[in-house]
Amino acid sequence: MSELDRQWTDHPRLGAWLAEQEAAFGEWAASHPGDWDFSAASVDALERAVRADFAGAAWEDVRAAQHSPRVTAPAWYLGEVCVRAGAVWKVNPASDFDTWDGPFVGVPGDPMEDPDHEDLYEDDDYYPASVPVPELRDMFLKAPPWRLRDVVGEFEEWRRGA
Repeated sequence: MSELDRQWTDHPRLGAWLAEQEAAFGEWAASHPGDWDFSAASVDALERAVRADFAGAAWEDVRAAQHSPRVTAPAWYLGEVCVRAGAVWKVNPASDFDTWDGPFVGVPGDPMEDPDHEDLYEDDDYYPASVPVPELRDMFLKAPPWRLRDVVGEFEEWRRGA
């Protein structure tokens, strides 16, 4: 891993957020029984649980809760499932943490991390990335056939082709 990669994956803000959400997920999972085994299939249960938590709520209510464990703990879980599908947790070291949506998951070695990234992409290059907190928040705006599991599927597909 290059020094540039480490700046995005070994950031103090990232480490603190991940530790906080991992701890919060234990509490969240205790009130949401299920088989939380970090499999792609478990993301279907995660989506059902989050939708049930916000049943009848407006999108603005979900957005208002986006920095609470009610959203961030299951978002951490989604990211961890993506990690098991080939992603790594990242944060842009130049982020404005006052308006931060949380870290994202992306693939190792994505040229996006290089200041000259636009020159490094080839026409057919595709590097999946996802910001789990907005994925959970915005799933209430997306219509079927979209599923939260599709986020994990992009990493699985990338790993097969890599």
